[in-house]
Amino acid sequence: MPLTAAPPSGRRESPSGRHAPPRTLIVELVGPAGAGKTALLRALGRHHTGLRAGLSIDRVRYLPAISRHTLALLPTGIEVLRDDRRSLWPVMLHLIRLRTLPTVLAHEMAARPAAIVLDEGPLFSLGRLSVFQRAHESRTRLGQAWQRQLDRWTRLLDVVIWLDAPDPILAQRIRTRFKPHQVKDDPEQAVYEFLGRYRQAYKEIRARVVSAGRTRMIDLDTSALSADQAVPLVLAALTARPGPDSRPAR
Repeated sequence: MPLTAAPPSGRRESPSGRHAPPRTLIVELVGPAGAGKTALLRALGRHHTGLRAGLSIDRVRYLPAISRHTLALLPTGIEVLRDDRRSLWPVMLHLIRLRTLPTVLAHEMAARPAAIVLDEGPLFSLGRLSVFQRAHESRTRLGQAWQRQLDRWTRLLDVVIWLDAPDPILAQRIRTRFKPHQVKDDPEQAVYEFLGRYRQAYKEIRARVVSAGRTRMIDLDTSALSADQAVPLVLAALTARPGPDSRPAR
């Protein structure tokens, strides 16, 4: 299925009034554990060669950028270390990733894929920092860094695809898949509470992103939908030109 990515709202024409050439869409798959993000990412990669499905940061290639961002984040790291040393590594990992990923994206966009689809992308990192460090509520350096990155990625992300399913289905998927998870062996209620914390964090992030009016939001219910079945729905949504908040499939 050919894919010519539709530009986000407000960016369809060049300043001259002519249609601008197709540009690479930056897309993130977001949702709670068990929603099927990784499976959908792999299916997109299998079914469409024009998409760049998934992106990793080569620590050797991007060492200069990583080193620069690490130095810039030292005051934040010292503050986190003072408050909770166990949080230092995950916090720094997410912040460095948030700051380095735009450089990686710029390099990948040189090949002009129709879209780059991210799993565990910027909103994932922001969500983790919200759930475990309450960064969105903090007035510390961490809170300030979180806000700056949310503002930045609100400008960079073109499409966010929210995957979800009812809690019992998600809990069953978490328990039966090979992939390890921190709540895999927890009681059912603990799993539901964990999923609820993530949904609330993403709900608040989503509201902030939607209010900026640039990023399209697409909801996808995966409760009765396989990854392969979801692929044509996603491709159709990416080529459509709806308003900023769309719900193509339930």
